[in-house]
Amino acid sequence: MKKAMLSAVMLVVLIVFPNPAFAEDFTIKDFKIDAQLETDGNVQVKERLTYEFDGSFNGITRDIYPKEDSKISDLHADENGKPLKIEGNGGSYKIYRKAKDENVTIELSYTIEGGVEKYSDMAQFYWPFFDDRNETDFGNVMITVRPPEVTDDVIAMGYDAARGSEKTDKEGTVVFNLGKISAGTNADVRIGFDEALFSEAVRTSDKKIRPVLEKEQQSLIAAQARYDKMHKLSGTVAPYLFGGAVLLLLLIGVYTMRLQNKRREQAVLDYPEAYFVPEAIMSLPSTLRYTVPHVGSTQVQTTALLDLLRKGYIKKEGEDAFRVVSRDTEYEHERLLIEWLFDGFGDGQTFSYSNLDVLEGDKLSAQQEVNKYNTLQSAWEKSIREEIDNNHMKGGGKGVRVLSVIVGFLLIAPMIVFGIYGQTMWLLFLIIPSLILVLFGLLYAPKTVKGLGIQYQWDAFRKRLPDVSATDLNDQLDDEQKRAVIFGIGTKTWDEKKMEDLNSIYERGYVPPIMYYFPIGTLAYSQLNRADSAVAASTTSSSSSSSSGGGVGGGGGGAGAF
Repeated sequence: MKKAMLSAVMLVVLIVFPNPAFAEDFTIKDFKIDAQLETDGNVQVKERLTYEFDGSFNGITRDIYPKEDSKISDLHADENGKPLKIEGNGGSYKIYRKAKDENVTIELSYTIEGGVEKYSDMAQFYWPFFDDRNETDFGNVMITVRPPEVTDDVIAMGYDAARGSEKTDKEGTVVFNLGKISAGTNADVRIGFDEALFSEAVRTSDKKIRPVLEKEQQSLIAAQARYDKMHKLSGTVAPYLFGGAVLLLLLIGVYTMRLQNKRREQAVLDYPEAYFVPEAIMSLPSTLRYTVPHVGSTQVQTTALLDLLRKGYIKKEGEDAFRVVSRDTEYEHERLLIEWLFDGFGDGQTFSYSNLDVLEGDKLSAQQEVNKYNTLQSAWEKSIREEIDNNHMKGGGKGVRVLSVIVGFLLIAPMIVFGIYGQTMWLLFLIIPSLILVLFGLLYAPKTVKGLGIQYQWDAFRKRLPDVSATDLNDQLDDEQKRAVIFGIGTKTWDEKKMEDLNSIYERGYVPPIMYYFPIGTLAYSQLNRADSAVAASTTSSSSSSSSGGGVGGGGGGAGAF
């Protein structure tokens, strides 16, 4: 549980604070846009982009998507008066200028044909110079919009990232000082001027637009006031909310440690260390799966096969084959293992490792066999887990789990508020406790006294295994010896050579019964591991993604480098 929570925290940190080391990168430090409105309704735009390159690049990109009923023309690029090559169409352009570990300033100029919409009382310039399709952060963004002539009849406003950033000077020029703009952000600008300034422009509509602009401006001013109020309030509340979440995590941590310690103390009393092999409360494969951390699937399969042999459900035939003796098994997963190997790949009565050769290769028939293998293996693994669950190895702590999940999800609401009202730092801070609380509530499953007791007994036995002598084994019943050997093989604690040395006191030609399982286990592990590797090699995966977006009127764009 602790490792899962730690992994989740590390994942969040990596997402929130990615490590850019050793990657070629660039930054757009400065982005200035100057739009000169003309009397004919066209707009002459000049852009100045300053890049900081870290690594080698061939140039920059600029996406300029016009609104409906408008057009981009006469696109030029230069650096210090020197023209640069441009390629592209449909709104996406590449400007070629090789750069390596340096700062570069590139100037673009283009015309927006039909950029101004003329009404009966006013004309408006309503434009997205970039939008949510942009994939690059911009630093120090400033948009300047100039009327054809000096005027004091101006209504200006900005949307999204441009809201509240507008300033109008005495000549009627409007400056939107946006500062830093994150990738995927809209920032439409909208300015209304006296329609008489655009004498050569074709009227778009005979309707009046001044009332619309004035109402919209007042609405934006009121929205900005509400935003400022909520920004201040959320900033005041955030530290207390974050502190409360951290405090709850600490209290939960103390509770879980005390609960675990109390149960562990009781487990030692109820399940004392066994003299030799612990009592068989669960089957050997389930015991191995439960008590040994990160045990491999092949190890559990090998243990399960040897245990079928120990119980007499199957018998060995030849070097690498087995025959079914009885299907009246004690556990469901034992029946499923026979069904998996003997029915799925054998002839129903016998199974040989050579039957698994059908899993190898790239033919369709091999893939079909792999699918069958996966299906049967999954059913067997599920039954192993069900036996463990039915023994109630984990449980309790329901109240703290429910509380943790509820609080974790409740924190999503203030995080949304923090995101909306510009409290990005507190949003990021709150992600971690919220995620930990939810994961804790969903994944926390403390071991019961029984679970801890069984773990304690088998851990102690596993630690003693390397020091077990031949005399120790002789003093035990045959079935206990077999269980000990099978568990030792499954955990890779014992090997055949060591046990041969331990049993060298026996007369020549006599092989102790416990030595029967070592060559079978070694071969079983090798062949089952080969099968699992063949199945894993046949697995393939694929992924796809898509995106869409845009500013006002379908226009917008972005910038980058290549």
